[in-house]
Parts: sequence; structure tokens; C-alpha cells
Amino acid sequence: MAASPAVELVSIKDGLKELIVERLKLEIAPSSIGDAVPLFGANEGQEGGLALDSVEALELVVGIEERWGVAIQDDSMASEFYSIDTLSSLVVRLLAERPAEAPAEDPHAA
Repeated sequence: MAASPAVELVSIKDGLKELIVERLKLEIAPSSIGDAVPLFGANEGQEGGLALDSVEALELVVGIEERWGVAIQDDSMASEFYSIDTLSSLVVRLLAERPAEAPAEDPHAA
């Protein structure tokens, strides 16, 4: 029985929070990361922002690609790496776009 989309989204959000804490070696509880707060450069007065940098963003890309088996394009970085909400939507979309069968062999490989 497949999980409902709402359950899958919650699971992805929880997974993203765990991934952020583990890969970046943060000393906070994953549950303390708010879904809508900015991950990079928190706005003035906005609590819960992590103020991550570009090196940490690349570490997150690698972690997301490894954990969910998706490929993140460079153009997704600016618009979809804002918060847990936007990142989870990106992962859901990439999972939906992933081909169901194994990728075809490279015709250029010898």
C-alpha cells in the first residue's frame, strides 16, 4: 500500500531536517528547524533561520541526491533552496519526474 502524498511530504520534510543536522554536523534537534524559515541568510528578526552558506548548500545537494536518488540542477538552487517547504516540494517533484525503469545504457560507452 503506497503512502499518501501528505504522509510522504511530512516524511521528506523530516528527512531533510535530519539530513541538514547530520551532514552539516549541527548541534540542534532536527525538529527545531521550522518548515518555512530561511535556510540561508535569515531575514532581520526572523527566528529559526540557519544562515547556511554556499559550501553547506553543496553538501545538502549531495546529501539529497544520495538519499533520494534524484539529480538537482543548478537552476533549482536559487529558487528552491529557500526553506524546508521549498526543498521538500523540489524533492517530491524530482521523485515524480524520475523514470520508473532503469536508465538506458549510454550508446557512447564501449
